Amino acid sequence: MKANLQDQKSLLELVQLDLGLVRNATDKARLMAATEIETSSAAALLLSDQLIDARNRVGDLELDLKRSESDLELVENRIAKDKERLATTSSPKDAQGIEHELTSLAKRKSELEDAELGIMEELDAVRKDLSAVTEAKLAADSMLTKLREQLSKDASALETINFELSEARQRIIAIIDADLATAYQRKAERGVAVGSLSGRECGACRLSITATNLEEISALPADEIAECPNCQAYLVRL
Repeated sequence: MKANLQDQKSLLELVQLDLGLVRNATDKARLMAATEIETSSAAALLLSDQLIDARNRVGDLELDLKRSESDLELVENRIAKDKERLATTSSPKDAQGIEHELTSLAKRKSELEDAELGIMEELDAVRKDLSAVTEAKLAADSMLTKLREQLSKDASALETINFELSEARQRIIAIIDADLATAYQRKAERGVAVGSLSGRECGACRLSITATNLEEISALPADEIAECPNCQAYLVRL
């Protein structure tokens, strides 16, 4: 196929742009398939569940504590009233009954105080857990945000590169012979379409060309574009 020297050089530029587009697409696919964000998102979701559980536990224990305090207050009020009754009664029988009740109330008060102390200790531990989970969740959210921002930044950079390569490719396609551009595209669909001839090596497939084939290629006119006998890519002789 006929092709002036400038068009042949343009083909070398074109193939480098196409290889750059392929690399760019590969980089983008690798970037979008990265599992770091997926892993970070799963960790943040797990911490969200743990945070809800911790908040619920704190809420339940705080309610239990209020109930315990209320029960204890009722018992203490009853004890105070019984002591007043005991101090004012003149009946030995009534006094005996009141003292018996005070003994029972004292036991109940002790049980409620122990229960309240247990609730307070558990609540303190759960509040610490809530604080730790909250900090971990904030850190996980911050990391996830940074990863997403970096992904967006990297993806945008690749889009810019892709645009620039595509624009440069279109400029070259516009200036070379139309038939040559069509022929190039057909070859590009099957693999690397163009390579420079370096010694006996094809720049497209990196295979050596036999001496006989090399003589045939060398004998071609300068404006006749050669083809690699191994991969059929266009060979540009510089």
